[in-house]
Amino acid sequence: MLRFGSKGSAILLVLLVLLVLTILGITLSNMDMVHLKILSSEKAHQAAYYYAEAGLSHHIEILKNKMEYLYTDPRIDCADALLLGLIETPIIAPEFEDFDGEKVKLKITCIKNKAVKDRDELILMSICTIGKISRSVRALVEIRWEDPGEPDFQLDHTNFSIVGWEEIR
Repeated sequence: MLRFGSKGSAILLVLLVLLVLTILGITLSNMDMVHLKILSSEKAHQAAYYYAEAGLSHHIEILKNKMEYLYTDPRIDCADALLLGLIETPIIAPEFEDFDGEKVKLKITCIKNKAVKDRDELILMSICTIGKISRSVRALVEIRWEDPGEPDFQLDHTNFSIVGWEEIR
């Protein structure tokens, strides 16, 4: 039995306190490592969203410019030709530097929204992957055809309008 008055009991007590402090230190160190991993994952998660959003905005600007060009093309004489010209626009996703040593991969798609019948609408999707993390953003863009041969024709923001923007989970 351990008595505090006997020789050597102080050294045992110090060793016991050191053992408890060592276990506590290791536990806190492990908790800190876990929190750092969570923080790193959260930063990559946010970055993937912003990269996906940037890719989508980039392609929308390309489509706006393409639409202006298509309206000057004499072969584009109806809404279907305009829509097809926009859909066939080459998709060149912007390239980004690595994020925390991981490659940033961006995939952008553009298709006609067949779910709507009363108007022409495109679905643009941007998916960004960083390591094992992936985020997706989708935009719905309404395309309104006007005959450029009409005397009061004016190409403006109403011909190309974003009607929806959301993250896809």
